[in-house]
Amino acid sequence: MKRINKYLSLALVAVFLLGGCAHYSTDFNALLGTNISDLKKARADGKVEIFPLTCDAAFDKVTMILENNRLVIFQANREKRYIVAMGFPKQTDTTRVGIFFESLPDNKTKITLSSLSSTALVKAGALIFGELQK
Repeated sequence: MKRINKYLSLALVAVFLLGGCAHYSTDFNALLGTNISDLKKARADGKVEIFPLTCDAAFDKVTMILENNRLVIFQANREKRYIVAMGFPKQTDTTRVGIFFESLPDNKTKITLSSLSSTALVKAGALIFGELQK
């Protein structure tokens, strides 16, 4: 009987903890720090340039620019056409800059930079767009 009461008590505790009126949606990417939805939303206020490069060539050049400047490539996805970089000068180490690539006709690529930090966005634009314009 004691064993049944123990299991019944555990079941009731589980119902109260796991049940209830509130619904929690767990975004595992947010928990892991890999969610880029905030950077996608910030594209509306981002910096945009168009370059006479294919999307793959632009992706490779931006990757090389980031590596040559010892910046951290936090995430990169060639198929989804984005890079998330961190480590821009005089920024908190965790300040992220999203770099989004959009293929255009005539082998051109639109590159959009976004960040929740306006100073990181200015620094990223000067560095990345400046190097690509050379």
